[in-house]
Amino acid sequence: MTRPRHAIALGATLGLVFLHPDAALLAQQTAPRPDVLTGDARDAIYLPGPKAEAIGDRVMVSTQLAVVTEAALEVLREGGNAVDAAITATFMQHVHDYHQVSIFGAISGLYYEAATGTYHAFNGMSERPRADRGERGDASIVAIGGTVRTLEALAKRFGTRPWASYLEPAIRSADDGPLVTSFMYGNTFATMEGDLAQNREARAFFMPDGHLVPVGHRWKMPALAATLRRVATEGADYMYTGEWGQKFVKEATKRGGRVTLDDMAEYETRWSEPVRFTYRGHEIVTEPAPNKGGLIVAYNLNVLEHFDLKSLGHYSDSPEALEVMARVFGRVEDEMRFAFEDPLSFRNPVDLWLSKEYGRWSAEFVRQTMRLPGVNLAPPAPTTADASAAPSAGPATAPSVGSNHNVIVDAQGNWISFLHTMHGGTPGVFIDGVQAVGSRVRSRTAGPGRRILAEVTGTFVARDGRPWLSLGTPGFPPQPVTEVLVNLLDHGMTPGEAAAAPRFWAFLNNDREVRIESRISQAVRDGMAAAGIKVKELVEYDWHVGSMQIVWRDRETGRLHGVTDPRRLGHAAGF
Repeated sequence: MTRPRHAIALGATLGLVFLHPDAALLAQQTAPRPDVLTGDARDAIYLPGPKAEAIGDRVMVSTQLAVVTEAALEVLREGGNAVDAAITATFMQHVHDYHQVSIFGAISGLYYEAATGTYHAFNGMSERPRADRGERGDASIVAIGGTVRTLEALAKRFGTRPWASYLEPAIRSADDGPLVTSFMYGNTFATMEGDLAQNREARAFFMPDGHLVPVGHRWKMPALAATLRRVATEGADYMYTGEWGQKFVKEATKRGGRVTLDDMAEYETRWSEPVRFTYRGHEIVTEPAPNKGGLIVAYNLNVLEHFDLKSLGHYSDSPEALEVMARVFGRVEDEMRFAFEDPLSFRNPVDLWLSKEYGRWSAEFVRQTMRLPGVNLAPPAPTTADASAAPSAGPATAPSVGSNHNVIVDAQGNWISFLHTMHGGTPGVFIDGVQAVGSRVRSRTAGPGRRILAEVTGTFVARDGRPWLSLGTPGFPPQPVTEVLVNLLDHGMTPGEAAAAPRFWAFLNNDREVRIESRISQAVRDGMAAAGIKVKELVEYDWHVGSMQIVWRDRETGRLHGVTDPRRLGHAAGF
């Protein structure tokens, strides 16, 4: 098992939460740093920056925190399988990444079952209650979280261990308290500026002594530990029809929501066939509707396949390549924004989006909407007199990204790649240590298709039908996942290089603008200006553009490799 070279540098200032050192500078540092903050290996927290590639003969785990990776590895050492490790890791993240996930949140992913060679898509995304039930209130502000119900469904279908064992490490962690990092502190600070600041129970949980638990201290969570114990003994029913579920219905109704115990009782995990397509001869397997992320990636790549990206050069050096990718992303987002719906209520033109002919026509559309040869749309440079008044190019605000993505491979060759997040509850709700603050993601309150239309994007690249590589990221994954796949499959980068390369957001909110990490050439700045596309530069490594977890199997040796993104605190390890 390979361990990264750097440990996290904690600081009390919020600036350390969002900005971290340039990877090139970190690579030059040769003085060793301590692996852990407390002397206890289970609390190892690694610095944002370059991470060592992990290698294992039989198993591999890549998650966003070392303590979570180690908990999953312990399950695998004891003979558990990938699903056992995944369930354990998820409950651990509900403690150690409390600021990003909730046990009344949402979960979705892909599982490859080695014994049958079958890919399974599971969906535990949040669902709106039925608007025709209940006496009063607004069903559109309520989201019934699916995480615990789906973890239980995974355990029943593929798990091998007793249900309570999955929660034991998380319960111990909640009792002892996770170590507060600057990343956690900053996100928690932001949380308590919102609706939860008005909730007395939430204030007592987040600020046990009248203030947030400081960086470097342990945040004990007795209320969450008590809830986890009830889930361990009573199963998922505790969160839906049991005492916690009953409290939620009462609290959500009091806050203007419309939800009944019947809605809670009827929630179930959906199993379906994944989306499968090819890109430059590579078979790719990703998540189906009602998640839209996998189809966005598929459509992105289906259009990009009709451009010679390798000849154009990498998008961080080539304005032509960046413009093509940005315009493709913009077209795909525009077309799918309202065309995509829950398949239980609407048709989705999946076969059309995956059609090579449709991809060719979409690529031609992009070509025919670009500027004419010789036209330069760059504004004149500001004069000395008005240069000081010119707007800054950055840094720019990018979409906020929470959530956890995990990739786990076990000794039997089973793979699981999944994301879990918040998106459950009603604004302002906090019950027995559980954030249940709702979701603003679009979904309906009538008809059978009421799941939120999230952009979750668990993805496999297959060879001869079996997984070769899997990757995923928190937040808004489709554009970052597409970029990393282009880095891998067009530019021949290693997975570590592909994850570390600059990433960007394109044409968000219908703005003709690219927000990109600032490790770009001057030619890109000049070329995008000439094309009439604004460039707003993010910091060199901006955690808002996602945090990739990647695992792959070496074709020649058969050994497993894992990397984690340099933008956050992740850790990959195997044996």
